Amino acid sequence: MDKLPEITDWAEIEKKLEPQYVSFFQESMSMPEEVAREIFGAFVEDLKEAAHREGTDRFPESFGEILLERERTDEKVRDAFAPKRSEGVTDEDIAFWWNMHDLERRMICKVDEMNRVLLFEKLVHSSDLTELEAARTVAKRFPVYGDPDHLVLETDDDRPLPFELKWRVNRYMMERTKADPDKFQEEIEASTSLNALLRRAVRQGEL
Repeated sequence: MDKLPEITDWAEIEKKLEPQYVSFFQESMSMPEEVAREIFGAFVEDLKEAAHREGTDRFPESFGEILLERERTDEKVRDAFAPKRSEGVTDEDIAFWWNMHDLERRMICKVDEMNRVLLFEKLVHSSDLTELEAARTVAKRFPVYGDPDHLVLETDDDRPLPFELKWRVNRYMMERTKADPDKFQEEIEASTSLNALLRRAVRQGEL
């Protein structure tokens, strides 16, 4: 890949994200502000190291447009997006996700993972559920994103969704919850996972 221009200063993005995540940690986990700031800082340091190690710390915020342009002529980029395209990912999805600062993307992934792990541990340690039953419960509570080739639970539709679909998924879930929460919950419970329900929604043109 050609050398890319410098991105917006990481300190600037960190300053922008800190109030948002500190508030989230305080409200969702009932933790003191000082602890929330410490957790945010620890996450940022870990993610910065990972980004530097993986070479994504030099991705520009316009990286989505760059990828879309390269997809037209670069076979490797085209092949990388092919499985995502088959999942319903659009140009707009790619631009929205990859135009974000790398720290923003990594924080979203980190918090998603944290929420799933915390719920899993709570279910395992405070209920009679087995680890498999806890994993199934978590999969019905949260969408799982990542490598679509990674199979989890029972069916192909349970596989992780592309991160590029995240904002469409969020909007869909908010709309369904607002319109008829009981019906939406019934459909989730009848599915092997929330991912399976979301994939059906994509195929049916609802998401």
